[in-house]
Amino acid sequence: MIAPLLLALALLATPAVPIAVVADRNDPVQTGVQDSYYQGEFYRKSQEPIRKCIGQREGRFQYWGTGNSGFYEGTYQVTDALAVGAGWMMRKELREMWGVTVGNEISRALRETPAHKWHRFYQDMMFFTVANWRGDGVGLTHWRGGRYGC
Repeated sequence: MIAPLLLALALLATPAVPIAVVADRNDPVQTGVQDSYYQGEFYRKSQEPIRKCIGQREGRFQYWGTGNSGFYEGTYQVTDALAVGAGWMMRKELREMWGVTVGNEISRALRETPAHKWHRFYQDMMFFTVANWRGDGVGLTHWRGGRYGC
């Protein structure tokens, strides 16, 4: 009973029209601390402070950024492998949001596009999906450590 209710609430926060996967680096939406653009199935409001801390620590909320070596990408500084895996993990919810065909197309585009080019919505979705895929906060271990704790 609770799961269908949560999904219904999440779908109310879903944009009516799918957001383009690739965002222009100069688009103001791609820089700065804001509440998560994604608020779907894996979103947890209680995790906003840690998301904001990790986003600041890792990529300074420059969603288009890459690490010095180019190995880590986006505001959450993920590897290509983690981004591809997240693209697969997000597929089911993307299909629920925008239908099977569009959801599959977006999932494929995410897997084929470097994470630092993803729109903020998808990077935020990736963060919460990875963080909560196997239970609340379990996936946050991907972001442990760093120059200051979160």
